[in-house]
Amino acid sequence: MTQKKIFEKIRQSNDLPHLPQVMLKLIKACNTGQTSIDELTDIISTEPSLTSRLLQIIGSSYINLPKAVSSIKTAVVYLGIDTIRNMAISTSAMRFFNFSETIPEFNIGRFWGHSYKCGVIARKVAEENNFSNPDEFFLAGLLHDIGRLVLLQNFPDDYRAILLSNPTEKQTIVAEMALFDTDTPEVSAWLFNQWHLNPLMADAVRFINETVEQIESALTPVKVVFISNFLAEPTALGNLPDILSLTDISPSRLKHITIGAAQEVDEMAKSLGINMDGVQETTCETSLTSEIKDLSLFYGTLQNLLQAREIGAVLDVAENGFKIVFNVPRVFYFLLDEEKEMLTGYTSSKDKSHKIIKTIALPLSNTSSLLVKCLKEQTVQATLNQPTSSLPLAISDTQIIRLLEADGMYCVPLYSLEKASGVMVLGVDEKTAACLDDNDGVVNLFSKQTGACIQRLRFYNDLSLNIHEKKMEAYSTLTDKVIHEINNPLSIIKNYIETLSLKLPDKHPVQEDLSVIGEEMNRIAGLLDKLRQFSKPKIDGFEPVNINRLCQSILEILKKSILMPRQIETAINIDPEIPDIKTDPNGLKQVFINLVKNAAEALQAGGKISITTRFLSDSAKIMIDEKRRIPGSVEIVISDNGPGIDEKIKETLFEPYTTTKTGTANSGLGLSIVHSIVKELNGTITCRSKQGMGTRFIIILPVSSSKQR
Repeated sequence: MTQKKIFEKIRQSNDLPHLPQVMLKLIKACNTGQTSIDELTDIISTEPSLTSRLLQIIGSSYINLPKAVSSIKTAVVYLGIDTIRNMAISTSAMRFFNFSETIPEFNIGRFWGHSYKCGVIARKVAEENNFSNPDEFFLAGLLHDIGRLVLLQNFPDDYRAILLSNPTEKQTIVAEMALFDTDTPEVSAWLFNQWHLNPLMADAVRFINETVEQIESALTPVKVVFISNFLAEPTALGNLPDILSLTDISPSRLKHITIGAAQEVDEMAKSLGINMDGVQETTCETSLTSEIKDLSLFYGTLQNLLQAREIGAVLDVAENGFKIVFNVPRVFYFLLDEEKEMLTGYTSSKDKSHKIIKTIALPLSNTSSLLVKCLKEQTVQATLNQPTSSLPLAISDTQIIRLLEADGMYCVPLYSLEKASGVMVLGVDEKTAACLDDNDGVVNLFSKQTGACIQRLRFYNDLSLNIHEKKMEAYSTLTDKVIHEINNPLSIIKNYIETLSLKLPDKHPVQEDLSVIGEEMNRIAGLLDKLRQFSKPKIDGFEPVNINRLCQSILEILKKSILMPRQIETAINIDPEIPDIKTDPNGLKQVFINLVKNAAEALQAGGKISITTRFLSDSAKIMIDEKRRIPGSVEIVISDNGPGIDEKIKETLFEPYTTTKTGTANSGLGLSIVHSIVKELNGTITCRSKQGMGTRFIIILPVSSSKQR
């Protein structure tokens, strides 16, 4: 058969790959990190298989959308750019390695390993030469032997005869020419031209098996791909001198690139269960295509985990990764609260049971719970595909499985550096549980990365809070010493002034001076009293307090004296279901008055102040095995629509002598005192403010509390 007829048959074949530039665009889009939703939607829309897969995922039962999604853009917005592009890249790339299993003589593992290694080296060599498009070289290296797969797919019987003779690469090329009047490089180059890729890359693929002497006079892209194919061979390091005339890169650097690429390929092959020298090591139902796709998604998920800035975002990324990679329908989390010695529930707000799960807690003393066992032993615990136990499931385990709406649950510990962060609970059937067991290495890496991210964020959050608290404690300690040191001489001076005043006649000219001095001494005493309120706020006994009623009364008092004269509007939004809280009403009054007065003083040209209360339902926990409830917390928000607070001031807002006001009457102690009182009430206070967009002070107090000792 002539070359012309060969290419004609390939062109008419349904097995001809299409549009590899989609993969190239997506690789570049991933690397820039600036791809818009519209751009990504346009790229995906060019591939029917990607569109079909995307809509299949978004329409699955675990997503539980209120209405069907038929738009690619809507799907991208919902799942997020990172997940979509990882899915698209893996699906697009693996189309070229979706090889039929009808020819067992062909070693797909070895073929994949060489192709991937060649692509990695090509990209590294291009980067070494500071080329502007290293991804294009990666694509050329990855697909340089794509022609062989096309010949295999279209002429399986003829190619089997070549494979049975166990030929070398040179013998294979000769046999291809004899049978088909063409060879792998020619077919690969022809495909590159059919795809309208860079003609220089097509030439690089076409001349990949020429001699070094012939390549010396070729253009740079041809040399790069030739070098990459050479270095991808097992014997490359022993023959480095043969290609040194083609590049300015030093032998040591070429060796480093080759070894690094080999390690990258080995790590991926090991994770996939591929033996590149023989058949696949695992007999999983999924094909090589599916495994590579899943691994691509998995590594994309790990990258997204590292980029997450909040614990909730970390958990959402991990959940989405498990759903896509392992087809797990539901994921719950139970995070460790070391202080309260319990596991608290969490799940995505998109899950229909998220309100219930966030109210569930498990004490670490509950040794019958598989979740607690999973956490303490740091081992996977499952209710399916596990040795049968004579002990019945704990009540909590049964209820969680019911909420998962699954046959069973698969508990994965979240930990890193031997420190536990919580447990991931997956809803599974027997098939999914078996798949997770078969991929225990990937599951373990997944859980460790998630645990490490949670620990990292908790560490920085705790460190930031600890630094602030230590700083406030230092201020308080210093203030106590200052008050003590000043009070002693101040008392002595005041006594001497009074004594001197008594010794002098009432109408003596000095009496007026002594009176002025006395007034200034009293002003100093007043400042010291304010300092004392900051360092040791006066907190009386704790008693049940109706927060709504307290907020309303404070607002009514301040309306006439402060707010109405300044033409300030007020609004109060109360939660009628908020419970009474156990706290000190007088301390709380002082906090509210300070914050409302501060807001009023910021609204120089009128404005609006709002007070909002609500019960934080997620904070209340039900110990389901012990059938008892842990009271939650309430939130009080005092906000204004004023000019906001400067970012630099926000950093030290609650520290003594920080103020946005002017005038000698202002001491800069008001918010410091507020912070101290809230802390004594076992609560927290934070500030959210943007210049020109107003300020919000958020106070969170426990429903049940007692005075600190």
